[in-house]
Amino acid sequence: MTDKSKFHKVKILDAPTRPLAMGRGTIFGCVDPDVGAQNVDVHVNVIKPGASRGEIHYHAKAENVYIVMDGQLEVCIEGGHRHVLDIGEVGFIPPGVIHTATNARSDIACKIIEVYAPAGKDFHEVEDWPEGIQPPDPP
Repeated sequence: MTDKSKFHKVKILDAPTRPLAMGRGTIFGCVDPDVGAQNVDVHVNVIKPGASRGEIHYHAKAENVYIVMDGQLEVCIEGGHRHVLDIGEVGFIPPGVIHTATNARSDIACKIIEVYAPAGKDFHEVEDWPEGIQPPDPP
């Protein structure tokens, strides 16, 4: 028997879920403060085909990593820079960088592993759209 304070294992499809904002898909929470993680948050996002962009936001202290497992992820960052990540590619966003992300394809779901470090609530929505980033499409 494993001591849960020393090791946590979860099957992604059995992980607790919650909806992505605006009904864009599902978040599978794998490692977070609920399981004792203090310095990292790992979850899998499944973004529906053709989903609108997520909220434009930044993380004041958290570093953000996207790892694409299936489909393509479009990441837009402040200054109007658009990046498309393919299967097997990794994107990194430092703290303080305003960004948004969505499924770049309309025919298949985009599945990503998303990592925040440090863990905890650090999501700051931006009300005024920076140059080059348009507001998310309505749901």
